[in-house]
Amino acid sequence: MAETYSIILHKHKLKHIPELHVDPEILTQRFSPSCSMCNCNGTCCAEGVLLDVKEKELILAHADLIKKYLEPQQEKDTTKWFDNKIENDTDFPSGKCDGTAVQGKGCVFLCSKGLCALQKTAMAEGMDKFALKPFYCIAFPITIDEHVLTTYEPEFTNRRQCCSIVSDGPLKVLDVCREEFEYILGTEGLKEIEELFDEETSLSIAGTI
Repeated sequence: MAETYSIILHKHKLKHIPELHVDPEILTQRFSPSCSMCNCNGTCCAEGVLLDVKEKELILAHADLIKKYLEPQQEKDTTKWFDNKIENDTDFPSGKCDGTAVQGKGCVFLCSKGLCALQKTAMAEGMDKFALKPFYCIAFPITIDEHVLTTYEPEFTNRRQCCSIVSDGPLKVLDVCREEFEYILGTEGLKEIEELFDEETSLSIAGTI
């Protein structure tokens, strides 16, 4: 994403991104009325995910626990859990990222029911449900690309079984992804992005008069 946008969030919690820009399209995009992140079937996990190297270390530190919640067909060899191709990327707190490996039809941690083994492990072991899950998994379909807050809309989200952005949908991105915004931005950052959505709504109403 080469463009730089004039809208900047100042109250977010991402210390490694001092100037977090906002893609203005995120304020006008719409979802279908049936869309809900709580009804996700895991289609978005088809390509694996990029994760900070510190997140990778955390997962490996809990490998024995995670293996308890993997299905028989899922990979148990931890050396095959990741791409092991470290790249520099300032969208990640450490400045370095790797990717989760893809096994069969999706991420190595994706079970046959479309659930994440990392989240299953955390919940079963009494942790916060997101304790082991990579940041960009939790954030999806919101993402950060070159310090720009935007939506990630790969080809697979155009399939009927997956929530996708539509031209005439009644739901704003904020309606569907409030929890994701709060996770990414924190409480104050959520309030700031809510104000931007409110401003966009006011402008839209004014434009129809």
